[in-house]
Parts: sequence; C-alpha cells; structure tokens
Amino acid sequence: MAVAQTTAPNSAAQRSQKWMKFLRNNASILFIYGLILVVGIYAATKAENFRTASNMFNILRQTILLGMIAIGQSVVILTGGVDMSVAMIARIVALTVATIFAAQKSDPALIAPMIILGTVIGICLGAINGTLITRTHANPFIITFGVASILRGIALAIATTPIRGIPKLYLKIYDAKLGIIPINVLVMVLIWVAAWLFTNRSRLGRALYAVGGSERVARLSAIPVNRTLMAAYMFSGFCASIAGLFILSRSGVGDPITAEGMDFQSIVAVALGGISLYGGRGSIWGTLGGVLLLTMMSNVFNLLQVNIYVQQLFLGLIVLIAVAAYKNPRSAT
Repeated sequence: MAVAQTTAPNSAAQRSQKWMKFLRNNASILFIYGLILVVGIYAATKAENFRTASNMFNILRQTILLGMIAIGQSVVILTGGVDMSVAMIARIVALTVATIFAAQKSDPALIAPMIILGTVIGICLGAINGTLITRTHANPFIITFGVASILRGIALAIATTPIRGIPKLYLKIYDAKLGIIPINVLVMVLIWVAAWLFTNRSRLGRALYAVGGSERVARLSAIPVNRTLMAAYMFSGFCASIAGLFILSRSGVGDPITAEGMDFQSIVAVALGGISLYGGRGSIWGTLGGVLLLTMMSNVFNLLQVNIYVQQLFLGLIVLIAVAAYKNPRSAT
C-alpha cells in the first residue's frame, strides 16, 4: 500500500513535468495560434463578411503565395541564414514563363514544359546563392541581396509592362475545385505536411537544425555543412519558383512587379512563427501560423477599410515584437 501511495504522487509529478516541458517547447506555436483565434473572433464580431465560407476559402487561397515562399525561407533561416532573393526568383520565373507563352501564342502544350522550366530556374538560382555563400563565407543577407538586385535588373530587361497571352488551361489551375474546396488549397495542405516531415523526420532536416545551432559543432559532428547550406538555398529557390508559377495562374499576366515585398513578408511570417532568426530553433507549423496570421490580418484590414499606412505601421510593430521575443539565445550571459 505504501508503495502505491508513493508511486501515485510520483506519477502525477511526472505528468506535470511532461506537460510543462510541452508548454515550454511549443510556447511560440501555441501563442501564434492563440493570436489567430483572437483575431478571428474579433473579425467575426466586427465584419459580417469575414464569417462567410467564401471569405474563409479566399483567406486560404491568399496564404498560398506567401506560404510557399515562407516554407523555403524557413528552411534557410533554420540554418542561420536568410534569402533576400526569393521575391525576385518568383518574379523572374513568372516573367520568363509568361514571355515564352506569349511568344508561342498561348500554346497549351507548353504548360508542362514551362512548369518544369520554371522550377529548374528557381533551383539553379538557389544553387547560385548557395555556392556564393559556401565559397565566400560572406553574410547570407549581403549575398542574397546582391543576387536579388541583379535579378531585379534582369526582370526589367525582360519586361517593363504586363505580359499577356497565358493559356486559358493554365489559368484554370487557380480556379479548379474539388466540390467546394479549391484544389490548390488541398495541395498546399499536403505541401505543409511534406515540409514538416522534411524538416523533422529526415536526415537533411536534422542537419539544418544542427548547422543553424552551431556550424562549428556540426562540422565536428561530421555533418556536411556546405552541402546542407546548398540544399537549403536550392530548396528556397524551388519554393520561390512554385510561388512565381502560382502567381502567373492567379493573375493571368506576367507582371513586372510580381511578388513585390514578399521577401520581407516571408521573414516576418517565419519570425512570428517562432523560428529563431539566428537559426537552429523553431517549427514549420509556427511558420504556417505566421502566414495565416498575416493573411488574416490583411483580409480583416481590407474588410474594415483600414488605411494602408496604419496597416504598414502595425506590420512594423509586429516585426519589432517578434524580434524582441525571439532574441538570440547565444547572446545571453
């Protein structure tokens, strides 16, 4: 009897410790989704249109562009880097594919080859980023910002006005539905699940965390640091290319200002989701929360007709709060 009485409190204490450990490990994720719930409840009481099914699906569709770019950005930031070229990669892909479509008079037979070409362009541009970073050991921000500036010039050389002539079959990619649910939303759900499995259940995913935690320790642990960084930036370029192809199907034109500001927004989404901007910590589900929050707030602001300047001010405050909340743990003394 005495043993049973002793074991019961110990068991309760162990459950309490496990629960506290879970809260500590997932505090940022619980916070971001709690914030989404608060914003959703507030929006539902202030804007009737917010509660409609069509608006809910609209919000989910709007997350796709930022979501794809943020997934790639998450992988790069987990390594302790950053990719400032993601928006320009998406733009180059969209303009290149649109230009070829227009030159070939909207030939639908080119859809599959153009999708492949677009993704190859993104991966190659990501490989350029990775090569420059691993060979020069320069700051990833400077390298990718320089690449982005070059790509901006190339984009202007391709077109300064919208490019039309996209095949109608390609445009149906955005509008396709399975019942009432947009197919692109279902695909995006699968992509998020795949991204989580990649970062948390694969050897390369574990290497990303190790490199971001400490590059020196990762090298001593026989982790191929350069190869891991190359893979991260190539993956980021791939995600950006998919975003560019999606923009093209949504807008129906190759726009010279495609994905403007998405590099900054993707970093904000990652930071809001609790992934450390110094690398090595965080979860892809946190990034999803950041994407959902930013998209939902944009939707609510538009429904409530909030001034664009107020929106920018609010976004800036969120960035400052996120950076302060997830400060560099290595700087602690």
